[in-house]
Order: sequence, then structure tokens, then C-alpha cells
Amino acid sequence: MPWALFNRPSIQLGALKAYLDSRSTDLSVATSHPYLEVASLLSPDLYHWISRNPWVSEALYAPLVFPEQAAPAEVLAMKYVKKAAPEIRSSFHYNNLTECLDNQLTNWVKRYNWSQYAIIGFSVCFHQLFASLAAARAIKKKHPQALIVFGGSSCGSDAGKSLLDAFHFIDYVIGGEGESGLLALCAFISGLHATALPENILSRKTGRQDAPQRPKKIHAGQLSSLDDLPVPDYNNYFSEQKKWFAQTPFIPVLPIEFSRGCWWNKCSFCNLNLQWCGYRSKEAAKVMHEVKTLSARHTCLDFTFVDNMLPPKEALDFFEMSGEHHADFNFFAEIRSLKGPKPLADIFSIYHRGGLSTIQVGIESLSSSLLQKMHKGVSVIENIATMRGAQENSLVLKGNLILQFPGSSQAEVDETLKNLDYIFPYRPLATATFFLGHDSPIHRDPQKYGIRAIVNHANNGRLFPESILKKINLLVKDYRGDRIKQRKIWKPVLQKVKKWQQYHEKRKQEVFQKPLLYYRDGGDFLLISQELPEGKILHHRLKGTSRQLYLFCTHIRTDTDLFKKFPDIPPQKILSFLDDLKMKRVLFVENNKYLALAVHLRDY
Repeated sequence: MPWALFNRPSIQLGALKAYLDSRSTDLSVATSHPYLEVASLLSPDLYHWISRNPWVSEALYAPLVFPEQAAPAEVLAMKYVKKAAPEIRSSFHYNNLTECLDNQLTNWVKRYNWSQYAIIGFSVCFHQLFASLAAARAIKKKHPQALIVFGGSSCGSDAGKSLLDAFHFIDYVIGGEGESGLLALCAFISGLHATALPENILSRKTGRQDAPQRPKKIHAGQLSSLDDLPVPDYNNYFSEQKKWFAQTPFIPVLPIEFSRGCWWNKCSFCNLNLQWCGYRSKEAAKVMHEVKTLSARHTCLDFTFVDNMLPPKEALDFFEMSGEHHADFNFFAEIRSLKGPKPLADIFSIYHRGGLSTIQVGIESLSSSLLQKMHKGVSVIENIATMRGAQENSLVLKGNLILQFPGSSQAEVDETLKNLDYIFPYRPLATATFFLGHDSPIHRDPQKYGIRAIVNHANNGRLFPESILKKINLLVKDYRGDRIKQRKIWKPVLQKVKKWQQYHEKRKQEVFQKPLLYYRDGGDFLLISQELPEGKILHHRLKGTSRQLYLFCTHIRTDTDLFKKFPDIPPQKILSFLDDLKMKRVLFVENNKYLALAVHLRDY
């Protein structure tokens, strides 16, 4: 259902269909992508904007489920529309859009003979809840005997059970991974090979009262290995694309999966891995085979990894393989800030040659103590090294700074403001106001973070009737604590980041954009060019040993590393020289660790 990104097929449907088709000859599986039709009706630009705004997405379908919520849902949607670009504001008419969605849904339900399907399943992920509820209820009304099953990330933890309790038209909920659970449900419904449902399937008929507890090890509903999974089947998506975009064809971005879960899985704010138990990844050769197969099958070269985090070793092997392949593949992936003995320049160079062009990195903070509260497992200097390495290797780095983290101190805000000056030359980060995720570590231990009470998010109060809101567990919560203080102390950071973004946006108008901070190597001397926030350009020249010291610090070095590398130079002289570079903001220092900030113009 909407609001999946229309320019890519659903990996959930593609993976489930391919798995069921490969495991059973008794099943016939069809997939439907009504989000493509909605995108064609609304226009791609408007659909894309809505799909990037979760509260607007849900507010548009809310009246189709709860007509009495139409007025508050409209208020919620318009709160975000008012901040949108002029072309969005002029094309967004709430009542017209909800009527359009209602008509499309009615026609879509009429289009199918639902009685031919033993099971009708909905993959419910980010901001697809109301669209899925509206469709499920409409199908059930037309065909009361239909068996409706919900699954996906929005059904993780005890959220799935609460949906089953609150909405009578849902018959089953599959918690966690879908492949083996859906196969077992098919066997159960048809009477083949099964007498009982696995523990990760909740059923209205069985009257099961308790959702399965958070598993500590891989359970029966989860695959032990991903390497035996078939290549996702996107054929139905492409058939529907030709129908709904016959006049305005586009080449989709194909989702691909390297791993499930998160090998770190300790961040205190994160609830993105509720549906997984442990971390599993495919072998690099397996992923390379899938990329080649999908590329040839659908004549596409653009891929997006849907992983919460790529597996470091296997990913490096994969991009080495991809770099040796003749095709011009292009990839997006989410990674962690890199650390370890291998130089970032080498890793990112391999990534870039293998076709990785854009990375999402969980920067989250520029304060050491705040990173510790978040349990990120990285330091500020490692975050900055990742930003530097990405820029030097022409990788577009997208990352967030989390503002208003509960329990943040003024000192942590001040540290953030100071460190923003050092990363000014790099691609600006976005800001994200902290939200409380259901079943995240903070949600499970709120007192540790100064949270006095956990409540439903106020926006959900505009979408759900109070009677329903009391019954369900939604993945986005709200809390009472030090929020007023947090909003106040983080305001200067928000303002500084906006100025940073505006400066870089203005520079995009230039035909050739040199980095704001770069060096050129003359063999026995180094020329550094530095553009300051006010536009002034400074030049620095480093000769001989000074040049060698700076180049040595293009990878994170400790003072011990430096003293060992340059034994003929008195330690105090080295530290004095590096302190001068720090004052000029061409070098970053944290806890006796040093990082040169300028990128190599030739490589760039």
C-alpha cells in the first residue's frame, strides 16, 4: 500500500513471493502494488513529497478508517504542508486528496475477485498503517470470508498483537520475519503439513492472549541463513509500472538485501530491529549474483541496500567484485562510522570503485559524552573521519544530528557547537528531533534518561479515536521529562546547522565546486586552501616535515603514533605544531588523537 516509494518495487513482496514460489508447488502467489496507481493519480512529485512525510501520509488515509477524525487529521497534515515548497503547497488540497484516495481504494477493491485467495496479506512498514487498515476493512466488507494477515516492521514487538485486538477485520499477525511464517500459515490454512501455528503467528481464532516475548536467540520463525533465499521477484511491479506509467516511464531503483538486523544493535534510541533476532548476512558472492540477475532481468543499474547496516567484511568483498564487473552499477547503502586499523581512504576508495555513490551514516552526535549516552560505540573523531573519507572519495554522505536527546547537558550542546566549526567544509548534516521509539532501550529504561512518564504521541491523538488509541501500541511514543529545557538549549545548534546548509546550498550554483577545505601535494610541500563560513579564503603552506606530519594525520593517529613515526622531532614541538593547526581548524583533536581535515583535491 502507499506510501512506499513509488520508484522502487517492494522488497517485502518480492522476497515473500519468490520464497513461497520456491518452497511450494501447491501455492499460487500474486502481488499487488496500488501505490503505483496512487502515484500516477497524484503526480510523482506530490506523491514523493507525501511519502517522505510520515504524519502527512497517515493523516490522508485516517478519515477512510475513522471518518470522525477527518478534521483533526487535516489540521495535522496542514501543519507540515505549510512548511513545504510553494509547488507542493499549491497542489496539496486535503479534501480533494482524501477523496481521490477513497475512490482509488474503492476501485482497486472492486477490481479483484478476492474469493479466489485463501490469504490476503499486507506488508505494513513505515507510514503504511492507515492505508493498510482502510484496504483490509474494505476487502473484508466485500468478502467477509477473506483471511487478512498483517506483517512487517509496524507489527514488531507487541504492536502486532495490539492491532489484532483493536481491529476485528485482521485475522492473523506475523511477528518478525515473514518467509517461514507465511509459508507455515499457508500450510495451516490449506490443511497441508501443519497442525498448529508457529509462536510468531498471532491468530484471532486461536485466542492467543500474549505476544511472543523478545527472543534471546533465533526462534523457529526466523531463517538461520540468508544464503538460500531466492532472488526477489519484482515481475508484478514492472507489469503494473507499465500500466500506470505508460506515458511517463521511469527506470526504477531496485531494493536488494545484504543482511538483516544490526550487528551493533546497542543504540539507546533505536527500535528499527524489533522484527529481527540477531544479525545475519549473505555472502558477497551471493549478493553479487542477485545484483547481476536483477540487472539483467529488468535492465536496471541502480540499487538500494535496505539493510540497517552493511556487514563490513562482506561488503568490502562485494564492492571489490562489483568494481571488477563491467557494468556501471550505482548503489545506496547505510553504514556505521568506520573504525579500525584499515585506512578509511582505502575502504571508501573500494566502495566508490564498486559503484557505491551515496551512504547513510548514523552520525547522531558531535559530543563525546552524548555519543556514550546514545551507546553509539563511536567517537566524535571517528564520525568526522567518516565524513572526511566520504568527501575525499566522492561519496555523498547523508546523516543526522539528533537534537533534544533527553538528559542532554549544556556542556554537550556547547561541544556540538564548537565541533560544527570543524566539519563546516563537509556536506551538511540534517537535524532530527529525538522521538521515543516503542520498545527501544530508552523506552524500556526511561528513568535512566530522566523520563518521568511515557504517553502516546500527540499526533496520533489526531489520527485515532481515544477508544482505539488506548488499545494499541504504536511505534512512535512521546514522553514527559526535560523537553522544554532541551528545546531551549538545542536551538542554537539548529540555527547553526541551517546556516551551514544554506551556505552549501548557495555554493551549488557554481559550475565547478572545489571542496571548502582541500590540499594539493607538491612533493616536498603542501598547499592547503580553506574557505571560511564568511566566504574568506585562506591559504596555508606546509614544507618538509610539516607536510609529512599533516599527511600522516589523514588517518586518525594517536600522539604515540606520531612520536614513533617522527622520533627525531621533540614531542612538545610536534604537539605545538598540531595545536596551531587545530586553532586554524584544519586539524581535529580529541583525547590525544589527531585527524587532518583537508581532502586531497586530486582524488576529489
